[in-house]
Amino acid sequence: MKKLTAILLTGAIAASLSACSTQAEEPASLGMDLSQYTVVDISHLQEADMPADPALQLPQSDFFGRIGVDGGLHNLEVLSYCVHTGTHMDAPYHVIETGGGIDTVDPLILIGPACVVKLDVPAGSYGITVDDVKAWEEENGEIQSGEAVLFHTGHDALWETDPDEYITNYPYLLPETAQYMVDKGVRYIAMESISPDTTTTESHQILLGNGVGVVENVCNLGDIEADRCYTIGTFPNSQGATGVWTRILALYP
Repeated sequence: MKKLTAILLTGAIAASLSACSTQAEEPASLGMDLSQYTVVDISHLQEADMPADPALQLPQSDFFGRIGVDGGLHNLEVLSYCVHTGTHMDAPYHVIETGGGIDTVDPLILIGPACVVKLDVPAGSYGITVDDVKAWEEENGEIQSGEAVLFHTGHDALWETDPDEYITNYPYLLPETAQYMVDKGVRYIAMESISPDTTTTESHQILLGNGVGVVENVCNLGDIEADRCYTIGTFPNSQGATGVWTRILALYP
């Protein structure tokens, strides 16, 4: 995976980067001209009252230091939360007893080309089929090995308008669709819902067990006015964690 993502980074994103200067009298530079791209934040704001399964602990801030209180020079807090709330990425260990924690996941996994697979599916609980994906491919080109797949169904609109429905009835991946993602060699999949599964962890296990990342609760995919884009994101290197909050940006020309 590391070799693959490194190749993708070099061949895709790095193609948009300016070359480093090789002249001794000029300072070396490496950068990306973001003025050439539209940038869309596809991550929700992590907050104390966001939609989440009632079994999960939402963020809680406990301030133990305040500026001007008892001579304090800083505001300091302890933030506690379940890592499977908000926009986050799962580690294999989340569903596989012998799987690795988030510290074993390739740090480049969220960086590289992505498909925005827009699907017109029924509202509520719906299992995304292989035929749904193939129909999108017929119109927009086949999903390529190394691409990420961002599933856009419009479900993220319920995040604010109907939080209970958001976490109760949502689009998910049928196990055969998860296997299709594995067979395609995708880098990671991202859902606008709380999970690619409903009452089992089968799709999770198929994906994570085969090196495909799982990102949940993404948003704003409808703002990406292209079928393909690049994503840039990263995550804390937390030993043994079953998941981690993440922030992901989508960029397209």
